[in-house]
Amino acid sequence: MKILNNILLVLVYLIIVPGPFLTIWNLTTLIFEKKYRTDFEWKSFSLGIFCMMLLYALWSPRPWNESIVSSTGFSQMHEPLSSEHVLTIVVLFAIGLFSYGFLKNRKEKPPLAKVLAMTGVYTGIMVNILIVIQLSGICADNSRFMNFFPFDVLLMMLVPLNYIVLAVVQLVDTVREHSRRLQKEQAETLDKNHLDNTGKKEPYKSRILNNCNRVLAESSRWGWYALLLTLPFLFVVTVILLLFGQKPDSAIRAFTETSDWTLSTKISPPEVMANTHYLCTVALRGHEKLVRPTRMGLRWGEKIVVNRQLCVANAFEQLLEERTPRFHRGVRKFYDTYGYPISRHIRTPLTADITYLIMKPLELVFIAVLYLFDEKPEDRIARQYLPKF
Repeated sequence: MKILNNILLVLVYLIIVPGPFLTIWNLTTLIFEKKYRTDFEWKSFSLGIFCMMLLYALWSPRPWNESIVSSTGFSQMHEPLSSEHVLTIVVLFAIGLFSYGFLKNRKEKPPLAKVLAMTGVYTGIMVNILIVIQLSGICADNSRFMNFFPFDVLLMMLVPLNYIVLAVVQLVDTVREHSRRLQKEQAETLDKNHLDNTGKKEPYKSRILNNCNRVLAESSRWGWYALLLTLPFLFVVTVILLLFGQKPDSAIRAFTETSDWTLSTKISPPEVMANTHYLCTVALRGHEKLVRPTRMGLRWGEKIVVNRQLCVANAFEQLLEERTPRFHRGVRKFYDTYGYPISRHIRTPLTADITYLIMKPLELVFIAVLYLFDEKPEDRIARQYLPKF
């Protein structure tokens, strides 16, 4: 297994390491104003997005309302984007990317089409800035983030950073290029009525769109026009996404309904140790109204969520250890053999609820034994998982 993990790490590094080199290449190309084929840029973006997806899969991030399993040998964290609302971010990211490609194409296009594409690019820039801000806010426990890849979060930010830089440069180039072309055409048609009387065909069939096109012919104001169109554009996209189960504020919730990141507003349950008591997992993962967690407790120096069922089971085991040590060792051996493997499968609230209900009859048996053989059963139950002084 260790050899397989090492092979996987080598393969992953071979795929992901080119990201920083492509970033350096992009920056040097922009600084020295070199020209390169557009298809190379798209191949770079495709590779970068694939690497992001691969790295995200290796993270296996958990929703904010689930606990992180510690001591597993892998980097585990809470998801930086809420899986419930991430579709909105993906769509906005895709719109920004395709709008950038539309502007990057050197073919002549009507001003209205270019301004709408600039609106899409603005949207992409805003989304990518939020992604970078979100990823840059690593929680205080940096070790959790850095024990699998030394620069995993930085690698995840490469595509958004590249997009922001390239998109800003492209916006400036688009405005300048159209301004130069317009000045050239005005010089060539100085004594002619350039728009209508020369017989030049209008770009749209709609008179309203053609009027808008003439208003937008002055490229110096394109940036402001595109910025003004951003809110109506986002409104239209949001309405469409409502049909796919998203919410009107999903673009905000995608960042805020998370834990441990810059824009996060949620507080996650405490970490759970690997190979822990499966009733600890039930108390942590089950629906609160059913499993009824009562307080925090300490187990092996780690904070855990405690409910009555867990305390009853532990008090029963403590009573067995005191009264029948030999029988307790047999019970403990049975539990270590079968209980720990069960706990690994309790990963969702539903499985935790089912385990809680299955254990309910045994809980009643434990309570009956405690009340029959212990002088102060409730005191024993209440003392479980409290710090010892």
